[in-house]
Parts: sequence; C-alpha cells; structure tokens
Amino acid sequence: MEIKSVDNKCWTPVRVKPKQEKKLVEYCKAKGVENYLPLLKRVHRYERRTAVFHVPMFPGYVFCCLDEDLFSKIVLSNAIVYQIPINDYEEEGLIEELKAIQAFEKLSNEADVVVKPELAEGSVVTVARGAMAGVDGVVVRRKGKVSITVNVEILGQSATVEIDAGDLEPV
Repeated sequence: MEIKSVDNKCWTPVRVKPKQEKKLVEYCKAKGVENYLPLLKRVHRYERRTAVFHVPMFPGYVFCCLDEDLFSKIVLSNAIVYQIPINDYEEEGLIEELKAIQAFEKLSNEADVVVKPELAEGSVVTVARGAMAGVDGVVVRRKGKVSITVNVEILGQSATVEIDAGDLEPV
C-alpha cells in the first residue's frame, strides 16, 4: 500500500479503544476509507506448536486518510476514542514517517523489531532491568551514548552511569 497525500483529505492518527485496531480497519475497508495499521510479526512457541501473530506496532492507533465527512462515518464504528488533529505541514512529516514504518513492518518478518518510547534528553526514566533496576534518573546523551544521572539532592551531588537504552522505561 502506498501512502501519499490526497487532495482535501489528511492522513491522521486515530486513537481507538483497547484491542479495537483491527475492528476499525475492517470498518474502514467496508466504508472505503484509506487506512494503515502497522503490524509486527510475533512468534510464540508452546509445548508442541508454534503460533504466529500479527500485533499492532503502535497499540491503540490506526492511521487514516480522512476529511470531516469520512471521520463522521468511521465514528459510527464505536471503536474510536478521538482523532489527533494534523495540519498540512505535519501531514508531510507523518507520511514520510509512515513510509519508514512500512520498512520496519517488512523487517519484522525477518528480525525482531522492538518499539520503545522516545528517550529524549532530560526526560525522567526508570531502570527496568539489571543491577540498577528500580532506580529513577534523568537521560543524558554524550557522544551518541545514553547515560542516566541520579541526583542526591541532600548532598548537592549526582552520579552518572552509561546504560543500555533498552533497559530504560519512561516515568
């Protein structure tokens, strides 16, 4: 599927109710609304069998090409929570990002793709795994590496350690 700009319509993220992404996609197809739900391949091994699942890359979101009339049509699906408003300039960036996401989606058939929240410099995070599990800190980037700083406020001091970004979760 090619994602491209369409006159009088705008690609926009639509927030859906929990576990309703595929329901909205089917509803959109029935109503002729262009949409894109990026899926990741997940393989689960049980005792005697292997099961393959395709799960949403961004749980709770479906990308739709909408105008006001089409949005009012798909609201009747009873799966939508809200639409994230996008202007023309933001739509150009979103389309480019969706094209990149399509490449990740194809890659998920061959390799394990992991979706993580953005770890912006200065954001507060919790270490999820490892020797520092449970510690809160602030993200610091030095020379392309991720470090977290933990402040000891009563002493006016701080300690910094380099840590794998995969071990961090936003607070």
